[in-house]
Amino acid sequence: MATGNALVVATVMVVFLLVAFIALYFRYRGKRIVMCPETEAPVALEINAPLAAGMWIVSEPRYLVTACSRWPERAGCDQACTLQVDAAPDTTRVHNIVAKWYAERTCVYCANAIREISGSAIAPALRLTNGELREWSDVPAEDLPRILASAAAVCARCELTEDFRRRFLDRVIERPAMAMRHRVVADASHAVY
Repeated sequence: MATGNALVVATVMVVFLLVAFIALYFRYRGKRIVMCPETEAPVALEINAPLAAGMWIVSEPRYLVTACSRWPERAGCDQACTLQVDAAPDTTRVHNIVAKWYAERTCVYCANAIREISGSAIAPALRLTNGELREWSDVPAEDLPRILASAAAVCARCELTEDFRRRFLDRVIERPAMAMRHRVVADASHAVY
């Protein structure tokens, strides 16, 4: 009977450790933006997520940079930037930075809140100061802080609409501005497709 209990306890512990490892792996994977201690400029990096997750279970997480936007020229640096990941593992992730940025804004075209930045075939975009639309995922991660400082948010629907407008201008019919929710939204598209 004691052997059966020990087997159940061991199985529960293995399942618990496996679930913890998977959760931590997803927390540590993906691109991050940190300030390079050498240049004091934003850099994009990735850490060894399996190592960080595995070490956390045993002791403290160990962050080892596996990719950096300054590599290969500066490969072999002391990786002092990992202290920023250690201090704020969630707020250095590119996805979280962009999600927070969109959550604080509304679409420049339709004035609707942007709730989701992923999970759809169409992603929200950024309207740059020159009017160009770019999906945030197409911007190099190390350039995101500079771009986000001056860009306007565009929801996925309006990005799709404006992309169509720009690519197929001959198929668009303009209508006079219409009031939306008792107000006219600046730069709103009033085209019929």
